[in-house]
Parts: sequence; structure tokens; C-alpha cells
Amino acid sequence: MQDRSLAVVASLALAVVFSAAPVAAQPPAGKEKPQAAAPEPAAAAPDASPSQRKDPNGHTGISPYTEQVLKGQASFVARDIPGAIAGFQEAIKQDSSKMLGFYLLGEAMLESGNTAEAETAWTTALGKKGPDELHAKVLFCLADLRERLKNWQAAKEAWGAYSTYLTSNPKATGYPATAAERQKQLDRRMKDEKDYAAVKERIVQREAERQKEAEENAKKDKMNR
Repeated sequence: MQDRSLAVVASLALAVVFSAAPVAAQPPAGKEKPQAAAPEPAAAAPDASPSQRKDPNGHTGISPYTEQVLKGQASFVARDIPGAIAGFQEAIKQDSSKMLGFYLLGEAMLESGNTAEAETAWTTALGKKGPDELHAKVLFCLADLRERLKNWQAAKEAWGAYSTYLTSNPKATGYPATAAERQKQLDRRMKDEKDYAAVKERIVQREAERQKEAEENAKKDKMNR
């Protein structure tokens, strides 16, 4: 879980934050710079230091929102989970309309062991603005979390929502086969639990009948003495 979350947070934080870079910041047409090799996710976060140019709108410099996202990401990678939570919460305060802050807060809450807050953050994220790929990722996280919490019916519905979203949004890369397999597994598990519940109920009923019979026999023995 830790390795997966570290990689996901690092890559998505950078990809989503910087995919919104303004057009004015790009090289003029016909003068494109050679494409550089992709940096390693964990080491790629730029230093959000006071020396960086800042712009509340994020057009000519780093916005307060992006600055807090990067601070939270740096804390997360350093295993400072309380610091990561604080950073992502501050990012949300700066701009509560973006999906990324809520997604990252959910990852940090999950790492802290607070599954209820993780679910709340991810559920909230679905109503915010963000790219299709991130939306699909949030749906995946919710389905996976609900299955971990053994909320089988809710998990099955969440996997269905994830699969439906991938079908309706071709740009959202994901794992439709995983969703289908998890739904099958959940159907089996729910059937097994239902069957076991019926067997357990019969066992309890038989035990109650034996107990009642034993009590009646004890009364008859006492009367015959």
C-alpha cells in the first residue's frame, strides 16, 4: 500500500498540477524546445520556495494552491503524513473547486489509517473539477476502499460506477477487466455469506430446540421423583 500510494501521489500531483500550465508559458510556435526525459516522480517536485515567482491565478508563477499541493506531496514522500494532510487541507482552502486536493487528501488520510476521512475526501472529489483520468482514479480508490472495509454491496456498486465511467469516457485510462473481476468475486462472497447465514440460523434454531427439549425432560424427571 505504501509503495503504491507514494508512486501514485507523486506522479498524479505533478501530472495534474502541471498539465494546467498556461499557454503563455509555452515556447512560441516553431521554436519548440527539445523534449526532455521524464524525471523520476519522487524527485521531480519543484522547490516551492519564496524565491519562486508567485501568481494567485497561476499564470505567471506558482499559485498558492499549487504551492500547498507540492508541500503536501513533499511531506507525503518524506513519510510525514500529518504534514501531508495539513498541506493538502491548506490547498483545498486555497481552491476547493479542484479535484486533485481532495484526491491527495484521501490518500494521506488512508495512509494515516483514517479510512472514514479518506472515503469522505474521495466522495467529495467526485463533485470537483479534474481530468477524466483523475476522476477514474478516485472511483477506483473508492471501490477498493469499500471492499477493504468489507462493505460488499457498496463495493460492488462502486466497481460498477468505475467501469461505467471508463466506458463513457475513453480518455480515462483504467482497468475495466479488474472491475468486472471484482464484481464477480463480490457476488460469490455475498452468496457465500448469505448461505452461511442461513446455515447458522438453522444451527441456532436446532440448539434452541435441544435446549427446550432438555428443559422439558428435566421438568418431567423432577415430577416423576
